[in-house]
This record gives sequence, structure tokens and C-alpha cells, in this order.
Amino acid sequence: MKRFLSILMLACLLMTGANAQKKIMFDLSHSQCTDVYEGHETYPLVIPAYTEMAQQLGAELVVNEDSEITPQLLKKIDVLVMLSPLSNKLQKDLTEVEKKTLVNYVKKGGSLIFFVDDNHRVDLERYGANDVTRPFGIEFGKDVPLPGNVGAVSFKSEIFKERYEIPYSGACVMTGGTPVSVCMEDGWLHGTYVKEKKGGKLFVGGDTMVGLLLGYPDGVRKVTNRMETRWWGKDSRAYMTDLLEWALK
Repeated sequence: MKRFLSILMLACLLMTGANAQKKIMFDLSHSQCTDVYEGHETYPLVIPAYTEMAQQLGAELVVNEDSEITPQLLKKIDVLVMLSPLSNKLQKDLTEVEKKTLVNYVKKGGSLIFFVDDNHRVDLERYGANDVTRPFGIEFGKDVPLPGNVGAVSFKSEIFKERYEIPYSGACVMTGGTPVSVCMEDGWLHGTYVKEKKGGKLFVGGDTMVGLLLGYPDGVRKVTNRMETRWWGKDSRAYMTDLLEWALK
């Protein structure tokens, strides 16, 4: 009888572990990963890469193609990743329901990774980005007055294990939170975060290039050739892996 109970308890533990696999949702419902430059859409490469990263972290990646972000949609989601729309002509703006849902999601313990880009690409006011971040003391402003392809770096923190080199080109000014990565020119804020008392986490990025996993080992800073640029910043995948690992804790 005791042996039977032990086997039953072990089976229950195994089932619980299987059912406890954490979920990362990658949002595509606001026209992320599309571009006005035909042939440079990042969707075909980004989703498989994030699927692999999630698996490495023992999590499952699910993709939200076109559903409105609601409490019901996020009910069993541990981390929500929202890269920036890349075109103000194609962007789908956040609804009032979505803004409220995102704020409450973090306040109640969820983890949100939220990127925007420069105002040339995404209309931040129309998109509603500040309505999501201002309740946590983080705010977006005008574009950073810098040339392209300047790059950014992270520094060791509770999020990042190493000093990572990441791409940065065409970003918006960002203030607030606890800084974890900065621009290589003039120290403009690149990535910042806050943690809530109930365990919620919000990471905010002012340039979405690292989230798109761009950058090359042979990239040279300040050298640009439009869409053919070899972007400086070789560590995007490591940066995002660490970020996802932190968000899942």
C-alpha cells in the first residue's frame, strides 16, 4: 500500500511539473515584425528564434496573431513580449481595453517586456505607449538626437549576466525605472525596468532592434547603408535570453 501511494505521489508530481510549464506570449497583433521595406520583414526569423529560446528556458512560446489583449487572453501567460510596430502607417494602436489590461497585468504579478522605436517609425502618442508605462514611472519622449548605428551596451545586473553589445539606431528618449542598458553615445537610456510588490515586472526598451535580434559580429559603429547596414551589436540573442529568463522567475 505504501509503495502504491509513493508511486501515486510521484505520478502526481510529474503531472504537476508537466502542467506547470510556463508560457511566453509573443504579440504580433499590433503590426510588429512587418516593415515598409519589402523583403526585410523579420517575422520569418524572429518567431523560430524565440521559440528556441523559450524551449531552452523550459517554457512554451505562443503567438498572438490578431486577438485583442484582454485579461482572459493573458490568464495563463507568464511573460508577454511586445516589440514595437515598425511603421506608423501599418501600426495597430493599443485599445483602451488593452492599455488597462497591460497595466493591471503587471500590477497583479505578470511580466511585460515592452519595446518601442523612434517616432519616425511608430507614432507613440497614437499607439498609446506612455499610457502603459507612465503608471510605473517610465516615459517616452522625442527622438534621440544621434546618428544611426551607434550601438548600446548592457551592464551586469539582476537581469543581465554580462556586458552585452547590442544594436541601437533611431530610438526615442526614455526616462524612469532602473537602467540596465545605455547607448554608446552620450549614455542615452536604452533599457530600464521596474518591479511591483506583487511580483510583477516591466521591462521597457526605447529601441526595438535588440528585440528583433539584429546585429552582426562584424558590424562597425556609425557606418550606415540603409537596410543593408551591418548593424553593430553582436549579442542580441544573449541579451534577450537573459531578459526572458529574468521575466520568467
